[in-house]
Formats: sequence, structure tokens, C-alpha cells
Amino acid sequence: MTDVDLAAGPGLRSRLRRLGVLAVVASFVGIWGYVLYLSIFVGRADPADHLDDTYWVEAAEATCAPTAAAVERMPYASELRSIDDREAALTARADALDAVTDELEPMIRTLRGLVPPSDPEEARAVGRWLDDWDALIQDRREYAAAFRAGEDEPFTVTDRGGYQVDVLLDEFAAKANEMPSCAPPDDVG
Repeated sequence: MTDVDLAAGPGLRSRLRRLGVLAVVASFVGIWGYVLYLSIFVGRADPADHLDDTYWVEAAEATCAPTAAAVERMPYASELRSIDDREAALTARADALDAVTDELEPMIRTLRGLVPPSDPEEARAVGRWLDDWDALIQDRREYAAAFRAGEDEPFTVTDRGGYQVDVLLDEFAAKANEMPSCAPPDDVG
């Protein structure tokens, strides 16, 4: 190898190193540019199932608020795990779960009785949401029955489209439509 060949080697490495650093920097700039684009433009879009019918949203929140307040005053099934007698704890948890569910059922019936939004797509979204409530009510009843049968497994809820219905209920009520009282209670644990 000649002195000329040795001199060309470090220059080539130096250029490759600079090119690699430039590629990494360009990648970071591109990623952050995309994140900013999403947060400024795409992130400003209304959530899925956002209702423009404010009458229905206000009527639903007014329907749910007394139930949410009553449920908030009740003991949560998740708070009753610490009872020393396992059978008594399971029975107490089942009773607490059923008591809250007993409050939720008339709320859902009343919500079904509200005049649906006039927009057909919004009316379908409300119908799906109420169907999800029905599924959650059934899941709660089955979980209480499992407690009474001596089972203490984790609470599982119905899945719709890859999402648990309690998550969909919360997204629709509290996040998309500003109806926090209509979100499912977090009492099961």
C-alpha cells in the first residue's frame, strides 16, 4: 500500500461518519416534524363518535349525574377485598357490585328513552354506546354471580372491535362528549 492509499482511507471514513451523523439528525428532525404535524393538525380533530347534538349530550349528562353521585357514595367492591373471611369478602363484594349495578340499570333505561340525536350517524353512535352499557351491565352481573359461587378471578369485560366496552364507554362519555357522569364507575377493581 502506498502513502496515497493510506491518506484516502481516513478521509473516506470521515465522510461516511459525517453522512451517518447527518442521516441520524435528519431522522430525528423528520420524526419530530411528523409528531408536531400530528399534534397540530390531526390532533385537533374531534374524537370519534363526537356528538354535535348538544341537546342530547346535556340531557344525558343531566340523567347520569344523580346516578354518578349516588354511586360515588356507595362502597366499591374493590374496597372490600380486605375482609379477613374470604367467603364474607366475596359476598360483600358481590353485594356492593350488584348495588351499584342496580343504580346503573335505571339510568341506562332512562337514557334509552331520550329522543335520539337527529343525525342518523350520531343516533347510531348513541345506540352502540347504549348497547355497550348493556354488555357491561351483563358483565357486572356475571362477575357478582362468580363472587357468590366462590370465584375470585380478575374482572373481564366484553370486547367490541378489539376494545373493552368499559374503555369505549369512557371514551364516548367523558372524552368525546364531555359527559363525565355517564362514564362507567371504577368500582370493580
